[in-house]
Amino acid sequence: MAKKKKSTKKSAKQKTKIGKKITIWAFKVILFFIAFVIVFIGLVYVGMFGKIPSETELKKIKTHSATAVYSSNGTMIGKFYIENRLTINNKDISQNVSNALVATEDSRFFEHKGVDIISTGRVFVRTLLFGDKKQGGGSTISQQLAKNLFRRKSHGFLTSPVNKTREIIIAGKLESIFSKEEILGLYLNTVPFGENIYGIEVAANRFFGKSSSALTVPEAATLIGMLAANTAYNPRINPERSLQRRNLVIDRMCKNGSISLEEAENFKETPLKLNYSRVDLYFGPAPYFMEQVRSEAEKILKEKYGTQYDILTDGLKIHTTLDATLQSFAVNALRTHMKYLQKTFDDHWGKQDPWHDNQAIFKNALQKTERYKSLKTKGLSEEDIIKELEKPVEMTIFAYDGETRVSMSPIDSLKRSLRTLHTGFMALNPQNGHVLAWEGGINFRYFQYDHVYAKRQVGSTFKPIVYATAINKGYEPCEFVSNERRVYEKYKNWSPANADNKYEGYYSIKGGLVHSVNTIAAEMIDRTGSDEVIKTARRMGITSEIPNVPSIALGTANISLYEMVVAYSAFANYGRAVKPVIILKIEDFDGNILFSAPKEEQQFEKAFNDETSRIMVQIMREIVENGTAKSLRSVYGLQGDYAGKTGTTQNNADGWFVGFAPNIVAGVWVGAENPAIHFRTLALGQGAHTALPVFARFMQQTEKSKAHSYIKNATFPPLNEETKWALNCNYYELEDPTIDSFWEQIFGGKERKKDKDDKQKGGIFDFVKDIFKKK
Repeated sequence: MAKKKKSTKKSAKQKTKIGKKITIWAFKVILFFIAFVIVFIGLVYVGMFGKIPSETELKKIKTHSATAVYSSNGTMIGKFYIENRLTINNKDISQNVSNALVATEDSRFFEHKGVDIISTGRVFVRTLLFGDKKQGGGSTISQQLAKNLFRRKSHGFLTSPVNKTREIIIAGKLESIFSKEEILGLYLNTVPFGENIYGIEVAANRFFGKSSSALTVPEAATLIGMLAANTAYNPRINPERSLQRRNLVIDRMCKNGSISLEEAENFKETPLKLNYSRVDLYFGPAPYFMEQVRSEAEKILKEKYGTQYDILTDGLKIHTTLDATLQSFAVNALRTHMKYLQKTFDDHWGKQDPWHDNQAIFKNALQKTERYKSLKTKGLSEEDIIKELEKPVEMTIFAYDGETRVSMSPIDSLKRSLRTLHTGFMALNPQNGHVLAWEGGINFRYFQYDHVYAKRQVGSTFKPIVYATAINKGYEPCEFVSNERRVYEKYKNWSPANADNKYEGYYSIKGGLVHSVNTIAAEMIDRTGSDEVIKTARRMGITSEIPNVPSIALGTANISLYEMVVAYSAFANYGRAVKPVIILKIEDFDGNILFSAPKEEQQFEKAFNDETSRIMVQIMREIVENGTAKSLRSVYGLQGDYAGKTGTTQNNADGWFVGFAPNIVAGVWVGAENPAIHFRTLALGQGAHTALPVFARFMQQTEKSKAHSYIKNATFPPLNEETKWALNCNYYELEDPTIDSFWEQIFGGKERKKDKDDKQKGGIFDFVKDIFKKK
């Protein structure tokens, strides 16, 4: 029995010893772990895993902020950015947003100093020890801000501990530097909301079409709810899940005391209503115009400030001349008509390729594609390359009803591209040069080449420049010229033909322009000289190279739409073209003005006198009433006071129309990228069919707009009696009306032609004219 008791005592002592050893071992392990954690934190703090920003650096925190671009009435039309973020000042942050954020992301935000011990402990136990990642990160708003400001990096198996520790350290520093409100502001300006947007301001603009300062509680809850999972709770993509998440945020706001229970119940009954609008480079209302703004803004800032400002990061504000409403009219007019015109073109050619008589067009285009070049580099034969390019692939293609995902071979895709018709549109105020609308193509995302700047043959839109030169030199608009087809030996037997191949009778100079008669235009440039016409064009703002040959009278020169619109402003502005203005003002982030456009309009030198301007305006008004642009009235029912000129180049490659009222000039070009691809008939390919309808549809909308009634109601100044007399004649006569027995007795059968010197001196013609005027 004694031995048994001794054995029991020995066993108890052994257990005590083992217990002590375990305790000591555990204590050592804890001490080692604590020491390891301290050393680990110390290593992170001193920058072993990447430099920790100092307090000085944190005080200078400046997140990238997009530069916002505004129309003339203050509507945002686009942004330039590296990250799509608009920074909002702390004083402008909605309390609804702040309350929703704190209630959802960090309920003890105003109590801790950057680290929430309770949340951190929960994360350590459940996430790090048990691997339950569904419990969330437990990060405070300050820690999340640290993560947003300083991107996480990979450190192997230590990635999570290192990044978490860094964020805790940085969060502590942020709390010591900034107030709680400032931290909320920094966080809300940096947090991502998906769809490549950052910050509450851009999110509010994108989903609700308003500033974040105006968000209601349900709207604020919707956006804050997205932070848990940008895509899953995106109200556009997943409205039902977003609604559930929104209501959960509202419940948490109630629990946190931000709103009452009654308010919470009412807010949860509110339907999820979005006002989704995407305004960036590809999806804004004026992407082609935005590229011009970017180019000019960078030039202005560089000339004035060197490299001090960056429009991609510095949150500038650029105020432009663009009229957002007129721009929307232009886009609608273009897309409506071009959709119709493209279908007409496709039906016109049917299954036949427009280049069937010239296969080199397709071959050259194919060899310029990246796919062809890549296969060629790999050493494939021409035959094998074609076989490879005939294989269907998945691709997204442009369509007027929206982009479409299709299975199409690269060769078929190229053919479709070659058959695509393109366009350009520009409108400006001829009095101050403000660019009012600008659309350089049918879709910027797929076709980024800006056709406002494309240089194409201008056709008959150049003829008014010829006639203005002649009238300014003293030729009378009612002087009649034979319609005969002439051979100009001094111009290498140049013999221009009329579109209708008719050459009988006589046209007044006025009638020659109204009906766009080539033989009359040719005779006028022969009389004035092409060098004089070129001088006039230069004074009207045309800078493109113009060959010194008489065929420019028929529009053979390659000139951009931009230049032609500027040139036509001279007609509406009494002979002086105006230089376009697109940027009115540039401000820095704090609202300080960096640039302001001169208040006085910038004009070119006078191209012709006031009387010539009045005569040309009247003749081009008659083009609208009775000439090649009469469909503006008869078909489209426009009511305003308009003048303008159509243009069509050889083989219908280019269609043009430039029209104007007293306070607006607008031009349109239409054609394929390759001039060899075009309509086969004049009826379909002429500018009156391809380009004029865009102007007409644009003005139809403008005339219905109450805000733009000043355009419809504006009228050109009435003509004085002398100008009326100078224009009082028919367009066409079968017999020469300037030669009859009466005139023969006075002039000996000579044509009615006087220069300005004769007019100033007076003479028998003036005497006779005065007699008729008195009668």
